[in-house]
Amino acid sequence: MARRVTVHLITSGPTGPILVGARVLFGQDPEDVARGLGGLPEQAPLVALDVLTETASLPRGRALHVDRIVFAEPDLVSAWPSVVPTEGLTPRHPRWPPRRTPPRRGAPRMRRFASYGIVTDPAGRVLLSLIADGFPAAGTWHLPGGGVDTGEDVRAALRREVLEETGQAGVVGELITVASHRRPRSAGTDIYAVWVFSHVHVAAPTVPRVVEVEGSTADCAWFTPAELTELPLSTTARRGMEYLVRHRRRG
Repeated sequence: MARRVTVHLITSGPTGPILVGARVLFGQDPEDVARGLGGLPEQAPLVALDVLTETASLPRGRALHVDRIVFAEPDLVSAWPSVVPTEGLTPRHPRWPPRRTPPRRGAPRMRRFASYGIVTDPAGRVLLSLIADGFPAAGTWHLPGGGVDTGEDVRAALRREVLEETGQAGVVGELITVASHRRPRSAGTDIYAVWVFSHVHVAAPTVPRVVEVEGSTADCAWFTPAELTELPLSTTARRGMEYLVRHRRRG
């Protein structure tokens, strides 16, 4: 199944809020694409509102999975979702049949769309997983989460990953932000990822345990906010935590 990512922005139109959209190409940051749609300055603040998943059947038995990221200018947040037109979000999927492209020169490319959680319990502790040997960033503490499978939405993927990596049953709550990351020469492969960060709450925490067998998680544990400062964190964990801290300070 082919996969696509699109970005949608609620911005000001001639008579009120409008919703505009565009496809996100390899290496593009979703927020940058959204700002471009609205003609906004490079550092203009945006609010990540939702990530929607669509699957569609295409001609000749082909199928398509589309992840749609919705942003809004801060003063237009309340327009969601009433601003969605009756025909749905655009661009529409029939415009993107999987295409055959000539072989690329240089490093092979890998694209990843992933969902990660800042997982907390009633005591305010944060749940992290330890990356196993043999995987990128081995030995660092990571946010529970991982790749979104084809046909799966970001919330279902996050619930699954939290359970597999830590044995905890959590409720996926607020979308925190959406970011991108690129490693042009990681083991000879040009890796580009879109990361979706959400809050997950575990109302009845238990002793964490790794459920998946021979996966990327070596250990898992609950930590107090004070303990987090002493841990070696993965790039993904740092990005998610730093955004959350900045967001709360502004709020």
